[in-house]
Amino acid sequence: MEAAVASFGFKAKGHPMVKATHRSTLEITTEDSLTERGDCIIAVYSSMAPSRIPDEIKRMIRRNARIEVVFSCDGIVDVVNGWGHESLPLSSDRCFILRKSAYISPETLAIRCDKAAKDLDRRLIERLKEGKELEIKVEIMLGGRGLLNQGCARKGHAITY
Repeated sequence: MEAAVASFGFKAKGHPMVKATHRSTLEITTEDSLTERGDCIIAVYSSMAPSRIPDEIKRMIRRNARIEVVFSCDGIVDVVNGWGHESLPLSSDRCFILRKSAYISPETLAIRCDKAAKDLDRRLIERLKEGKELEIKVEIMLGGRGLLNQGCARKGHAITY
C-alpha cells in the first residue's frame, strides 16, 4: 500500500440545488450558488481552488501521482481515486474538477477517476442538499502505476486508448 507523501485539506458547503448526477465529472466550486445545469457540482463556498495549492504539491501531482480525495460530511465518508498528470495546469481560481476521462483543463485536479458525481454515496449527497459542511482531504501518492505513466493525456483533449 502506498503512503501519502503530501496532503492538503479544505472545506466547502452543500446547497439545496445539489444534484450530483453527472456521469463523468465531479466539481467543488468557490462560488456561492449553483444553477439547475450544475449537475456535477457537489459543494459551493470552497475554501480552496487549484491555483492555491502549494507549488511543491503541484509538482508532486504533475509526477503522475495517484490522488485520493476523501469527502466527509456529517459522519458519511466517500473516497474518489484518480491520477495526476504532467500537463495539469492547476491554475483555476474558481473550482476543482475530478474527471473519469483524461481531459485536462485549468480546473482539473485529477483524471481517470473511479467515480463521478453520480457515483457518490447518496447519503452524503442528501446531507449536502441540506447545506451541511463538507470536509475534503486530498492525499498525493507517488510511485503509482497506470496508463497515465505513459504520458498519454493531452492538455485540452480527451484521450482514447
